[in-house]
Amino acid sequence: MIRHPSSPWGSVVLLLIILARAVFLTATSAAEEVTAGSSGLSKINIEDLRKHVVTLAGDALEGREAGSRGGKATVAYLRTALKTIRARTAVPPERVQEFGGDYQNLLVLLPGSDEKLKHQVVVVGAHHDHVGYGKASNSQGPLGYVHNGADDNASGTAAVLELIEAFSSLEPRPACSILFAFWDAEEVGLLGSKHWVANPTIPLQQLRFVLNLDMLGRLRNGKVITVGWRSAAGLRPFLAAHNTNNFLLLAYQPKVIADSDHHPFYSAGIPAIHLDTDKHDDYHRPTDDPDRINWDGLQVMTEYAYRLIFDAANRPEFPRFRRDALTEPPPDWMVQRELTPPPVRLGVTWDERRIKQNLMTIAQVNAGSPAANAGLLPGDRLVQFGVWQQNNSFDTLKSTILAAKNPVAIRIERPGVGSPLELTANLAGSPIRLGAGWRDDPALPDSVVIAQVIADSPAARAGISVGDVILSFGGRPLNSSEEMKQRVTTEPGPFQFRIERDGRIQDLSVDVTDERQPPAAAVANP
Repeated sequence: MIRHPSSPWGSVVLLLIILARAVFLTATSAAEEVTAGSSGLSKINIEDLRKHVVTLAGDALEGREAGSRGGKATVAYLRTALKTIRARTAVPPERVQEFGGDYQNLLVLLPGSDEKLKHQVVVVGAHHDHVGYGKASNSQGPLGYVHNGADDNASGTAAVLELIEAFSSLEPRPACSILFAFWDAEEVGLLGSKHWVANPTIPLQQLRFVLNLDMLGRLRNGKVITVGWRSAAGLRPFLAAHNTNNFLLLAYQPKVIADSDHHPFYSAGIPAIHLDTDKHDDYHRPTDDPDRINWDGLQVMTEYAYRLIFDAANRPEFPRFRRDALTEPPPDWMVQRELTPPPVRLGVTWDERRIKQNLMTIAQVNAGSPAANAGLLPGDRLVQFGVWQQNNSFDTLKSTILAAKNPVAIRIERPGVGSPLELTANLAGSPIRLGAGWRDDPALPDSVVIAQVIADSPAARAGISVGDVILSFGGRPLNSSEEMKQRVTTEPGPFQFRIERDGRIQDLSVDVTDERQPPAAAVANP
């Protein structure tokens, strides 16, 4: 990966992952594809990953600088590794694409099995070069020592070797063809991938998806930097669908920058995803050695890449590139994550000590508030407020105040008065039943994204956050924000949502008042 001027991330203790082989699930959900996918997954071997990384990041290759003798020896090793794999599976002959004098891309094209789809191609790439002994322009020092680049990017290169064996072993092979690419000269300006895009061995219009693997060897706390998810509508749920057991935390990036080999494809209008396990203190330093690789994490990342590729290469159709992705700003819901303060509808504060006794007693009444206008006084204890009745929780009372329509019937007990008093209040503002606002997003079809959450609302108490993607409501996908509004304002609670957050899918239940509300309750499109 190309070095950028930002400071390296602080070191974090490597997370050892003990992960059982998971049953492969594809978005297409066909049972025969699950079986085929699992057989390929079994070919991804942690010891082979270790062997490839240790060799590629050994001192003998002198940091794999593009065009150097170490860079050429790297290509020779990759060809030898492919020959070994070919002895076990039907790997087609590789092709060397020379450019720039001494640079070499290495390409392996695995033909698809479907007559109609085999002309469509999924590209899986990783750059095999690193920075040699380091220069002021590409090293964070010290200079003059071999920069072995175990993570950057022997890890991604090893993953592609394992993926070649995994997919070559399948019978039948995926419907679409798969081009496996080992890019050269990434560290000097993405030259290998740029050269291929300018001189493609396959027409660019035949490419349906590109997956770039760069720095997969330092998985910590499951975090995976995920770039390019807005390049086609539906890529984000596609990525989340293959996050087995919600183990990975996909750190979706709002922008796509030219820092690795996904970018030339993205700029050419091809859906492209880049994955890496984030920078670290050894990034572009001589200390990026094999003994610091998280081997279990590298296997997890390789298996995740396999599931993505298998799905992308077997779908009858794949989403097209979104041209707006090239110019659109980051969505504001990715930038603004704070809770919205709750609206003041009644205008009172509560006696916290009495709440602990499940007694809803007013401590103060704001001057000129709806509570004051209704005649409420400090010391009054609520017996009934709209649909809320005593012995129900304080959270339920707060939800009822947010959601109530005017006028609201109130019954209180007042010190010194023998019988309960009946009052009527006209609350400020509009009824709010869920306490969240949402928007449509062209990159997220058949769903809505949460853009606002009101503090202390039912949505907030259920754990809904700004940026959550609502995949389904009551077991059904959502066609639009208008459908969400209509259902929130008319359907009985509790609401059952399936959400995606950071690549992890979970089900949430939101308790809401069952008093029906007018359309203003939705708080959509804040």
